[in-house]
Amino acid sequence: MKILFTKLSDEEHRVQIYRKDDSTDETTLVSRSFLLHDFAHFAAEEQIGLRNGVWGLIAQGASLDGTGIRGPEAQLAEAIAGPLQILFRDDAELEKFEKTLAYLLPDRDCAELAKQIRERGRQLKGHWRATPFGETMEIEWPDHD
Repeated sequence: MKILFTKLSDEEHRVQIYRKDDSTDETTLVSRSFLLHDFAHFAAEEQIGLRNGVWGLIAQGASLDGTGIRGPEAQLAEAIAGPLQILFRDDAELEKFEKTLAYLLPDRDCAELAKQIRERGRQLKGHWRATPFGETMEIEWPDHD
């Protein structure tokens, strides 16, 4: 699935998605409230391998407005994205990422996972900062068959 984030202003951005079945969805969001949260979802779900987290469910047909986003992996994704967005915002130290993940994923070795998620978050934030106003940042969500 292709995900496009368009920088509309300092306050708003548009999210558009293009699924492999050729269906689409889009919404305009307040960047202060949603941008880092969406990036936290993407980085965590991608690195953890959640197929039925928020982005995975959207790839399967759920709406950007939240319709169809439910289930245990979606709940886990939400529980993780909340604290991670704060860590991304604050450019927190790696140990804070690891501690947060260890609390939320007690059955996983979170040292390497924390590095991967933190780095992916930095990449997304850097890509966004380099995106001029009116331009679009494109990322790919892996399609799982």
